[in-house]
Amino acid sequence: MKSTLFSALLLFLSSTACQSPSSSEGSQSATAPSSTTAAAGSVVTLTVQEFATQSSKGTILDVRTAGEVAQGKIEGALVIDYYSPNFLDQVSQISKDQELYLYCAVGARSEEAARLLVQQGYTKVYHLQGGIQGWSQEGMAVVR
Repeated sequence: MKSTLFSALLLFLSSTACQSPSSSEGSQSATAPSSTTAAAGSVVTLTVQEFATQSSKGTILDVRTAGEVAQGKIEGALVIDYYSPNFLDQVSQISKDQELYLYCAVGARSEEAARLLVQQGYTKVYHLQGGIQGWSQEGMAVVR
């Protein structure tokens, strides 16, 4: 019984780890991306297939914590923890004209980080719908 409760709690916590109470104002719908080209001042949500196809054109940012990243990441991703106090300092090393492809565990944290980057003047910002969890569920590779 304790094992079942622990498993249920662990599943709940992992599915809510990236969720944010903030609205998705300023970004496209997470359920139906209408365009895969970022307009200046907006965040574009990409499906797993769109992210896989397009992300090679830019920098992939994994905004999860080190503990989350230890379980696997998208190959070639630059890891910058969104919760780190120097997140913006680290990101500022990347040109504001560079295409940025962000992801987290399930998508909410990367969407929040993407909106912050747009506010900071980044012009080509994309985020992965469903995060690495959706990526893995689609059978896409992760590296450790």
